[in-house]
Amino acid sequence: MYEKNVSRTSSFFTPHEEADDDDSVVVNSLNTQIDTQKLIRDLSQELKKTFREEIVNLETSIDFLGDQLSTIDQTLKKYDNKIKELENKNQDLQNKNKNLELRVSIVEQEIKTYQQKSLSNMVEIAGIPEASLKDVNKVLETLASELNTKVSDIQSSQRLPSSKDRPNPILVEMKTKAAQKQWIKAVKEKCLSVGTILPNSPKEVAEQRVYIREALTKYLKTLLYNTKAKFSKIVQYIWCKDGKVLVRKGPNTKIYYICTGNDIELLLKQLDSSKTL
Repeated sequence: MYEKNVSRTSSFFTPHEEADDDDSVVVNSLNTQIDTQKLIRDLSQELKKTFREEIVNLETSIDFLGDQLSTIDQTLKKYDNKIKELENKNQDLQNKNKNLELRVSIVEQEIKTYQQKSLSNMVEIAGIPEASLKDVNKVLETLASELNTKVSDIQSSQRLPSSKDRPNPILVEMKTKAAQKQWIKAVKEKCLSVGTILPNSPKEVAEQRVYIREALTKYLKTLLYNTKAKFSKIVQYIWCKDGKVLVRKGPNTKIYYICTGNDIELLLKQLDSSKTL
């Protein structure tokens, strides 16, 4: 009997002790829950603090960048104003330069006109072989006889420099403009050769042509040469009269005056567009 009673009371835990253990688990679980919420709150506060600091820093950076952009914008406006000012000055200088170029061109043209005018009473005789001054005077006498003009119309004469492969032309100054025109008109009615003026010339030289034409400045000679080079195949008449180069496509057509190289290009464009003069 006694042993049976001992067996019944030999349990290590009593119902009361088991209940205490359950309460302890609940308390621990509650404490754990409370600690987690606190941790979340602490983290949330810390994050908010960090975000605030970052936002403040970002706002400061944005304000700084805004100030920098404002400064850059003001600087760009200043440069833009300076550029516009320089552009206006440059345009003004270009206009002044064009005006000066125009004035210089006018002055140059006046000088060329004056230089040509100084030759208005002169003729140039080309194709006569080299000879002494005495022979030149004799040549002029023969020419006057052939052209039925007066040798007394001549004021003076001189040889001009020329290229090595052709005789130097003779520049003859007439006493009047009328005499100059008369000599030029007379030579158009005859075909003169070296043999006509110098009968003792070798045959190969005697057959060469002799030309009498209006005396021209170097500028006008070049202009006439360039005009012939450009228009000889598309117009019938190119000549020089009273110090001016003239172009005419055919009989009874409009006469065009060439005063500068630019006039040549302008007339060429006009011919290309209209195909008629």
